[in-house]
Amino acid sequence: MNVGVRKSRERQLPLDMTPMIDIVFQLLIFFLVTAQLSQYSRAELDLPQEAGEQVDEAVEAGLIVNVLPGGAIEIAAAVVSLEDLDRICRELVRESGTDLTRLRPLVRADRQAPTSALNGVLSTMQKAGIPSVRIATAPRR
Repeated sequence: MNVGVRKSRERQLPLDMTPMIDIVFQLLIFFLVTAQLSQYSRAELDLPQEAGEQVDEAVEAGLIVNVLPGGAIEIAAAVVSLEDLDRICRELVRESGTDLTRLRPLVRADRQAPTSALNGVLSTMQKAGIPSVRIATAPRR
């Protein structure tokens, strides 16, 4: 009589792969959606060709401001006024607190955009308290 001996097959739990497959599909959907949303911050612009600063690592830009050829200002695929830009910049400065060195927005101005529009954007950001701004350029060919 074997009272203490059980078969090892009776103690094994079945492995259910359904939750893992669900998580993989959710991650796939997440990455596809975020890839599509990142395209909205990059308007098709003809950037000025300058050598610029060559940086090896990518620096995150919290705010991307596009100056369109007609002089309109665009943030996240929405056209905004200088007053709206001022309000957005002041909120960013207030949220960042004392660490303003990390706050370096990216301004992308089209080559055909009026200089007055770019100057308006830069002066509005400076008045709002943003210490430095990066201006995007295309590398020279």
